[in-house]
Amino acid sequence: MAATDRTFGDVGTRLLIDNEQVRVWELHLEPGQSSALHHHQRDYVMVQIDGDRIAAEFEPDSAGTFAGSSYLDGEVTPGTAIYAEAGGKERAVNVGGEPFREIIVEVKATRRAGVLPVQHVSLNVVDVAAALPFYTQVLGLQVLSRPDFGIPGAWLGTGNGVQIHLIEDPTFVAPSGPHLAFETTDIDGETVRLRDLGVDVGEPFELDGMRQAFFHDPSGNQFELNQPPNP
Repeated sequence: MAATDRTFGDVGTRLLIDNEQVRVWELHLEPGQSSALHHHQRDYVMVQIDGDRIAAEFEPDSAGTFAGSSYLDGEVTPGTAIYAEAGGKERAVNVGGEPFREIIVEVKATRRAGVLPVQHVSLNVVDVAAALPFYTQVLGLQVLSRPDFGIPGAWLGTGNGVQIHLIEDPTFVAPSGPHLAFETTDIDGETVRLRDLGVDVGEPFELDGMRQAFFHDPSGNQFELNQPPNP
């Protein structure tokens, strides 16, 4: 079968969780049963739960951790966790005599070879102490430990690996164009939540299938809510 003729199915047999950070599947195969041919487009972790022996049949153009392999099999050890990089195109086959079950966690925020990940974004604010309630109580960011640089500031964790660093500058005037965007699956609900907290949020609008809305922090820095189109 030509590569362009293939149809890829789900990486698991039952979807358990799907949010902005992870997608979690259960894979359940009876003895002799194969999974759908699937393509791992994200880095993932497999946690073996039940079974005695499992195999994987790889496509010739399979990439990622198992690139170059055509067939692998091994004993199942319940509790074993295996990390794998994205790129695999394969079928799982229960070659044992017992039902096989594992949990697959796809990581939506991934690192790619040759691409430097964003570690933090730095923003100026007029008054750090006045800005912190907005960033912690409204945006829900976590205050992190920060070295003493001799100037007021704060380091904040966003929850997806990227930090926001605030630097105090009493003379700061926010630019009108640059902004940071926060992804959401419910822009209407998030707009209501922010407005209930006293934030002036513009009316959501659609652009190329995405829905967007804009708001500002107390120093005038601009932020965007971004709801991508449904896959």
